[in-house]
Amino acid sequence: MRFGTMVAVVLAVSAVPIGTASGALAGPLPAAVAAALSSTSPVWTKLTPASSPSAREASLSAFDPATGQLVLYGGAARFFPAKAPVDQDTWTFDGATWSKHVTSVSPGAQDYENGSRLAYDPASKQLVLLGGVGGTWTWNGSQWTAQHPAQAPSLFQSCMATDTAAGELIVYGMHVVVANDGKTLTWQTWTWRNGNWVQLPTPAVSPQGADAQLCSMTYDGANHDLLLVTATWYAGEFSGASPGETWTFDGTTWTQRETLTNTTGGVDFTTMTYDPAYGQVMTYGGYDVSNGNAVLTNPWSWNGSTWQQVSLSPAPGARALTASSYDAATGQLVLFGGVGSTAELGDTWVLSSGGSSLVTPTRLSGADRQSTAVAASASAFPSAGSASAVVLARADAFADALAGGPLAAAKHAPLLLTSSGSLDAVTAAEIQRVLPKGGTVYLLGGTSALSDAVANAITAMGDVPTRVAGTDRYATAVAIAGVMGNPTTVFEASGTNFPDALSAVPAAVATHGAILLTNGAAQAATTAAYLTAHATSRYAVGGPAAFADPSAIGIAGADRYATSDAVALAFFPTTTGVSVASGANFPDALAAGPVAGAAQQPVLLVPSTGALPEPITSYLATHAGGIASAQAFGGTSAVAEAVLSEVAQSIATG
Repeated sequence: MRFGTMVAVVLAVSAVPIGTASGALAGPLPAAVAAALSSTSPVWTKLTPASSPSAREASLSAFDPATGQLVLYGGAARFFPAKAPVDQDTWTFDGATWSKHVTSVSPGAQDYENGSRLAYDPASKQLVLLGGVGGTWTWNGSQWTAQHPAQAPSLFQSCMATDTAAGELIVYGMHVVVANDGKTLTWQTWTWRNGNWVQLPTPAVSPQGADAQLCSMTYDGANHDLLLVTATWYAGEFSGASPGETWTFDGTTWTQRETLTNTTGGVDFTTMTYDPAYGQVMTYGGYDVSNGNAVLTNPWSWNGSTWQQVSLSPAPGARALTASSYDAATGQLVLFGGVGSTAELGDTWVLSSGGSSLVTPTRLSGADRQSTAVAASASAFPSAGSASAVVLARADAFADALAGGPLAAAKHAPLLLTSSGSLDAVTAAEIQRVLPKGGTVYLLGGTSALSDAVANAITAMGDVPTRVAGTDRYATAVAIAGVMGNPTTVFEASGTNFPDALSAVPAAVATHGAILLTNGAAQAATTAAYLTAHATSRYAVGGPAAFADPSAIGIAGADRYATSDAVALAFFPTTTGVSVASGANFPDALAAGPVAGAAQQPVLLVPSTGALPEPITSYLATHAGGIASAQAFGGTSAVAEAVLSEVAQSIATG
């Protein structure tokens, strides 16, 4: 066992329901909300996504912590009808629905039985696909990129998983050499390092099953080691194979833990997934090799020493070759598709605690955008003279203030707004309240953004104006990054429109990164120069920025609300609070960004009126058990009371 930083709740499982947690909420509940509250017992829930992959089996799926995406690729529909084409599409899951990604290139036909594998590489912060039919590909959040390593594993059967304790991607499998005198089998271990596959020494004692068996591997977060199973799960294809085995790997030594018998011989270990909510590795379904390959409803769990059958009702139903991954962004284990007794399947199920939470949203607002920024400042700095600086931007344009959000957090300062030609009275009063006399006020942009009259007014109050400016909005963002000390983590967003960057600000604050701007879908020269000189971690937020910098980790949705959700999933998977602001205009969200980011919370964009978009309700519902507070920035014309009530109900009915 290796000890890492993961904390898990371990629950014993032995043919009984998992967990029986319960809780109570104090205070009066609105009737509609109270009626919707559910228990916290873990349950399987069948979803009805607005869009979904077609029915298929043997898809590849994995969670990508860098982008907060659960990614599904490919699969096949070979039995019903026989010999149907293999799918080559890419989908991501947001907790409630699937989104199809249109990619310029694709890894081609892949499926589990051919030896294809998909897993996350912590070192490069990308998903890596090792093709069973050849080729290595990486996923950056929006596009696939073919890799061309100097050497690559040549394995007949293999399994791949993220070794979280070691911070490495590990592949283990069988290498076959065929010669005139027969074939020689060797078992090899590989890892992905700096764009190349590197073969590791194979210990003298290691899993070495029959050549007709498959293997599956996952990281066991409760015991901090890799769990590997060699499995015979379809006797029609693999008749005569030896019994399966269970092994663990602690980074140096393989230890055999259990020889599988007919009792567990039907388990579909292709679905082997660690679920941190229950502290155990879970499986689902499979073929009963002792009963004519009947398809099973056969959930099992690994408790660190043995496999035990699990009883949960309702359940997804009999199936095998199901895509299974734990979605850390929404805190639930997700099953998709598989093959049943008479048809390929295209249903989506989640295993999660049906927790609920009562939250009464609050509102920070003022008579105008300047006053709302002052209200945000007073919330973050309630004591007079408690700020270390002030960051000041023009109120009628978004670009400089967006880049200034992380600067405000870095300098322990509020972000305030004013007119370009003069210092507004409400802003002047807040500067005098929050900043000790003689403090620094950073003026973002040149004199066309904030005039000399604004600087002179600050001087007259006894404070020190310090202008941070470039020749244009792109250069000003780079100049702001310079004042921050040239962070190596960078969030790129379009400088020609505001929504994507609004969502990026709290993520940049939380990671001590900078906001840089692209010229829409084209890269700005000053931004490119900064990236070359300083950036080691690059995130492109929104479709235009992802096109401008295809080498960055792309975080984008179909629209501004889906992109807001994607950023929240990637950077705030376990938040205890949320902020919401209008996605139709920028001023209130500008004030929200530094405050939310400093609290390690996302800013979710919402419409001013009307129904909440599905990605936002999905994020709120799937995080309901952990959300203790919700805050809206702006008045009722920015976020209507009905919208705020829907936010509360989405949390309560999660």
